[in-house]
Amino acid sequence: MPADGEREPVGLMAPEDYARSRAVFWGGAAVLFTDAEGKVLVLDPAYRPGKLLLPGGGVDQSERPSAAAVREVAEELGLSVGVRGLLAVDWVSKGNPEFGTVYGFCGETVSVWDGGMLEERDIGRIRLPKDEISSFRFLPPAQAAVQMFPIEGRRMLAALRARIDHAGPAVLEDGEPVGAGSALERLNVIPRIVAGYGDVTWYPGIEPTAGLPVKQAWVWAFDPLGRVVVLVDPRDGHVVLPGGTLEEADDGPQAALLREAAEEADLHLLDAAYLGYLHDPDGAVYGPGVGENARARFIARIDSLGSAPRDVATGITYGRLLVSPVQASELLGLGVAGREQAAYAARTAAARWGIALSEPQAAIEIPRTGIAARLL
Repeated sequence: MPADGEREPVGLMAPEDYARSRAVFWGGAAVLFTDAEGKVLVLDPAYRPGKLLLPGGGVDQSERPSAAAVREVAEELGLSVGVRGLLAVDWVSKGNPEFGTVYGFCGETVSVWDGGMLEERDIGRIRLPKDEISSFRFLPPAQAAVQMFPIEGRRMLAALRARIDHAGPAVLEDGEPVGAGSALERLNVIPRIVAGYGDVTWYPGIEPTAGLPVKQAWVWAFDPLGRVVVLVDPRDGHVVLPGGTLEEADDGPQAALLREAAEEADLHLLDAAYLGYLHDPDGAVYGPGVGENARARFIARIDSLGSAPRDVATGITYGRLLVSPVQASELLGLGVAGREQAAYAARTAAARWGIALSEPQAAIEIPRTGIAARLL
């Protein structure tokens, strides 16, 4: 009989041979922080200039990954914070060419933890270790990803999608999802930060003042469970609401959004109602020379979603998702004005049509063949 705590050999292998046959891995832990706009906190390490990374590092022997994440944040940022949950686990194979050259690297299992949103007071307390971290910054997710090693950029985006999606941690191998992945993974959604929205103000329930031109009209289109339709641009993974720019032939903003929704997504709507507008003081989102303008927002109920069409204006076929209004605001990247708008749209839909306020949940990919609202 084996001694207490000692297992019998596996098959015909002696214990020492069995132990040597097992894969050996390092452990790593990283933490995903964002700011109020949704930008991701990244570090510029002195030992790896030009390649950004998330706060984090190696897991010590007999150390739990979550504890390593907290310790690394304290060492690299000078912050004493906890982690809120696991966002992603990535198995990195030995010899992965994207990992870079690290002496003795035998493969690694990296966990990414949710550090939440850092307030301005927290950001002001960040203190970097001398000679280890050159700087830190907050970057839009797409911009941060391209300044990392490719595998680390994919891992960061997977963790950010998992945080928004509320469907559990992303399971990765060499930075790629295992299996089909979530709807956000399948459509390669990249949460964006829209430039110029820091000075944009949301005016709920108010018509634009006389003389203020309406340039765009977009719609929060609700299903019976309180979810809304968002469109995913396959060219960059960015998310938009259905709608678009007014054209000369359109009989006002509502006609424009109904036309655009049908052209972009074969989305047909009922009971469209005015919601409010965003005041753009200089038109910088559109480019130079546009000037002050308004962008109208509406709400409506979904009647049907037909087969995913090729958009007549761009020639692309959008991906289509159902998400909660809160998740839509996170994906749209419209900052404070976007969050206020999403909350107002949800409350208005609940009051107007008795639609439940939807909590964040796993995003639903709308089939390319379409679906009727009564089946949603």
